[in-house]
Amino acid sequence: MKKVLIILALSLGFVVTATAQQEGRPERTPEKMAERSAAHLAEKLELDDAQKQKIYEIQLQHAAERKSEMEALRKQMQARREAQQAEISAVLTPEQKEKWEAMHQQRKERSEAWSGRRGERRGEQPMHRKRGGYPGPQRGGPRSNS
Repeated sequence: MKKVLIILALSLGFVVTATAQQEGRPERTPEKMAERSAAHLAEKLELDDAQKQKIYEIQLQHAAERKSEMEALRKQMQARREAQQAEISAVLTPEQKEKWEAMHQQRKERSEAWSGRRGERRGEQPMHRKRGGYPGPQRGGPRSNS
């Protein structure tokens, strides 16, 4: 059980780190993705200018298709979520609906607060160190065998 908790904690840490790294990246437009991919292939495969241009056009076409597919999928998922919420709402009593709506509002507020705080602490020390908490392992001192 302890190992499972450690693995879950590490996994969560990796996800949070990856998400934080993506926040600082510029927007990924189809043009930028195609340019980057074509430049990478040109470097690795020693392509001439005509080949690089042709690959750029191919990559651009497919990147634009992927973007439109993702937007359509996002809209479809939102419609499904709204339909599910309507079905659940139909089952609840008026008192339960009030509680349910309050739960959704709290979740929304927490999400917005979390989104706003993400960028504020970038580059700062972890909170436990700022507050004088756990200072980390002490190195170089004598070890006691007690």
